[in-house]
Amino acid sequence: MSLPVQLSIIVAVQHSQDNLPAILDALQPAAHSDVEFIVCHTPADPDVPTLIGNKGRVTVVCSPEGSLIPHLWRDGILAAKGERVGTTTAHCIPAADWVDALLAADLNAVAVVAGTIENDSHADAKGRAILLQRYAAFAPPQERHEIRDPAADNALYRRSALMRHRDLLERGFWEPSFHARFRAESLHLALDPNLRVIHRNRYTACQYMAQRLAHGREFGFTRASGRPFPYRVLLALLAPAVLPLMLGRILGRALGNPTLRRQPAGVWVWLPLFVLAWVAGEASGYLAGLRPRTWFAQR
Repeated sequence: MSLPVQLSIIVAVQHSQDNLPAILDALQPAAHSDVEFIVCHTPADPDVPTLIGNKGRVTVVCSPEGSLIPHLWRDGILAAKGERVGTTTAHCIPAADWVDALLAADLNAVAVVAGTIENDSHADAKGRAILLQRYAAFAPPQERHEIRDPAADNALYRRSALMRHRDLLERGFWEPSFHARFRAESLHLALDPNLRVIHRNRYTACQYMAQRLAHGREFGFTRASGRPFPYRVLLALLAPAVLPLMLGRILGRALGNPTLRRQPAGVWVWLPLFVLAWVAGEASGYLAGLRPRTWFAQR
């Protein structure tokens, strides 16, 4: 008889199936009989079932073509049996003690415990630019502290807290919307440096820019949801100002972290392109709700 599930770990695979062998080596599913592992992917990563094989309590979920990482996380959350839910992506390689750290993390006083995201030592300029854009705020060194908006690429949640917000979950696990709800409920969110993953990018430049475009669009759509037409148009017109603001914030974080200060010159070629993709998506999201059928309503 199988043991009750103490922890559900959801790995979202988007254009990153080549990292699965290293991820499985780190997670050691067969060594954790009370932990279930849910690997969610789309037909874009067709080899996932073969790469998983028979390595313990692992469930493979194939989501519809075109699903984004938040949709994969949602499908994993809905399938999970554990009250503790760990989330990550296959662009991140967990530390060898990651599962034990998730099991030991204290969720009594906080709604979310998230960890650090370090760049792979062999990362190229594109991979380093991706980390700077998305994860600079979570790069080590870090001390445990309260945080406003952690990254679900290395995080632990209470499933019951997520399921309280089914209206959000229907659209996918876009974690900033959940974090905003948690903050409105006076719940705390914490960063714990004991939870460690290494970012090993597998996106091509085009794949990553398409991802930033889609995520920026969701951000803009959510931010402007329910707002009147003039307000949406104003936000769209102001969106280009986000480009220098975001680049300045990223640069400030890099300069403030000794592990991020020294970057190859190519980083500063890729980074503006990636930020521009986000800004274009954000601007289109502000206007998306003005049409009867939006891109999101079809997903």
